[in-house]
Amino acid sequence: MKNQRWLSLLVLLLLVAGGSGFFLLLHYDNKYTQALPSASGINLLQEDPSRPAFLVDGWEYYPGVLLEPDEISSYEGDVLSVYVGRYPNFSRQLGSPFGAATYRLTLRNEGEPVPLVLYVPELLCAGKIYIAGAEAGELGSIDPYRPLAADGCYAFTAEEETEIVIQCVNYTHYYSGLYYPPAVGTAEGISHMVTARLAVYGLLCFAPLAVALSNLALWAMGRDKLSRRMGLLCLCSSLRTAYPFLHALGFPLVRLLYSMEDACGGMVLLCAMLIAGELSGAVGRWYHRRLAIPAAAAMCTAFAVFPALILPYVPSFINLYGIVLFIYKALSGAYLLFLGVRALRTGDPLSRFLLFAAGLYGISLTVSTLTINSFEPARGAWPEEYGGFLLTFGFAALMVRRSILLSRENHRLTCHLQEAVDRRTHAIETLLAERRELLGSLIHDLKNPLAAVKSYAELVRSGGVALDRETAGYLDALTDRVGAIEERFSFLQSFSRGERGATALQTFSLSRFLREFYEDNHPDMELSGQSFRLALCPGELFLRGDPERLRAALENLCYNALSFTPRDGTVTLSLNEENGMAVVRVSDTGSGIAPEDLPHVFERGFTRRPEGEGMGLFIVRTITLEHSGTAEVSSVPGQGSVFTLRFPLSAPDSPEENA
Repeated sequence: MKNQRWLSLLVLLLLVAGGSGFFLLLHYDNKYTQALPSASGINLLQEDPSRPAFLVDGWEYYPGVLLEPDEISSYEGDVLSVYVGRYPNFSRQLGSPFGAATYRLTLRNEGEPVPLVLYVPELLCAGKIYIAGAEAGELGSIDPYRPLAADGCYAFTAEEETEIVIQCVNYTHYYSGLYYPPAVGTAEGISHMVTARLAVYGLLCFAPLAVALSNLALWAMGRDKLSRRMGLLCLCSSLRTAYPFLHALGFPLVRLLYSMEDACGGMVLLCAMLIAGELSGAVGRWYHRRLAIPAAAAMCTAFAVFPALILPYVPSFINLYGIVLFIYKALSGAYLLFLGVRALRTGDPLSRFLLFAAGLYGISLTVSTLTINSFEPARGAWPEEYGGFLLTFGFAALMVRRSILLSRENHRLTCHLQEAVDRRTHAIETLLAERRELLGSLIHDLKNPLAAVKSYAELVRSGGVALDRETAGYLDALTDRVGAIEERFSFLQSFSRGERGATALQTFSLSRFLREFYEDNHPDMELSGQSFRLALCPGELFLRGDPERLRAALENLCYNALSFTPRDGTVTLSLNEENGMAVVRVSDTGSGIAPEDLPHVFERGFTRRPEGEGMGLFIVRTITLEHSGTAEVSSVPGQGSVFTLRFPLSAPDSPEENA
């Protein structure tokens, strides 16, 4: 409890520090607090121009017209005195956000002439710059209209008075004209300012991208929702803050760029709500599931569609879109803060990280909303962008903390799991030992009647009883069958005791072995009217293994096939050589196997016979694996089945085996 109180206090202090940092930012990195002294139409150049200053106040604003420097003195229309950013677009003066306007300012220098650079950030959305009566450059194209998202730098020499005229045309964006204050300073000062700004945005852009890539494996597998949402949040945050680099490159697809910025901002909020809802336990609440998340998803779609496909053609929606955008961001920040507080009340160890991340982002959205037209960063980023950055790393810290907790839990479960495994293993070994003893006793009991039958047969044969040839043959066959059953019982007893590796392997002729097997089993196989056939490839194939175990496997296959074959059907035993392997097949013309049963026929205990135990084919596969082979089956219902055993060939041990 003491540690929890300290953590809660730490989170509170961090929130206060974050909020204080935003308000310090408003003073020390604000173009509006670093503006040149101004009067109507005039800005006074400072004594030391090495530190860039900003042309904010005193601009003459000519709405609805594009005036060149020599036309301004004779213009008789409306002229307004404004500061840059006062009007977000042309709608107040022109009745529509789209249109044209001209801005004019005189830069007065009370010292010696000095070489300077005018830095113009992103004219919305095409413009032409005149300095001292001459055209200095153009961003995009005014006629024909071609928007361009780019920043411009223009060198000039500041004389006693230098006139700056900027023409702007917009038919693309919901902001219009000269919305961001230009800067003036030495080339070195402007370069340092631009470099510092790109460095800040490099951190805001590439650090979340690194976090997104670190979650890429879990994200791609799609098994961990939180990791996937965390990766998407960081990726969208990275794309959201990539625009300064695109401006530096002169990105031509302006509508796509603005649509991407808004859509990525909406995705950051959506992912943040999903993660916060999951960790705070609000995921099951109606207001989260039916209200907050659908609204956030709908706003993401609107942010992607409106700037690119609707606003350029229906400009009357632009002001409403801007109002909805800011209201949504403010409400989203408040909702994230609510989820953080809710998580804190649950006592979850992750809740403090959630509260910290959501709280700072909520503060940043509030600051951004309250400082419209009174703050613009000079060398850094907007409060909302800092908030998004802190949000991604707050959630990243949350994921790290979650991983640590999961690792500890996995370690604890692993320790207990080992104990449980040991207990279960001991129980299974005890059960198997009891079953082996039971099976051994049962086999022993069955051997006794078989021995008695064999003894009676020997007694009849040696007792001097006159037997005809047919009866004597039946008696010999009975004795042979009893001996074979005894051998099978011995094998089954050895198999149940896990003594499969006790018998020494030998190399033998598989072809000769199959001929003998066929001759021994041919009478029994055809006793019920079915045909038993043998098909051997030319030559002799040799195999290293245990003939008795292999005989047991083939008997299982052949008699199993016989039980599913009608009286006029055929069971075929064949041997071939394929790719250096001996291939033994047992095929029949019986009822076949259902397709859904094929993957399971070799499994222990699987059978469709009511009286069956499901051991025969399991033993076949086990013996085949002991001989380094494979067992396969194919079947067509109603046409029969084919069981295929593949064994690696072996060279004969001695020349006599080829004889």
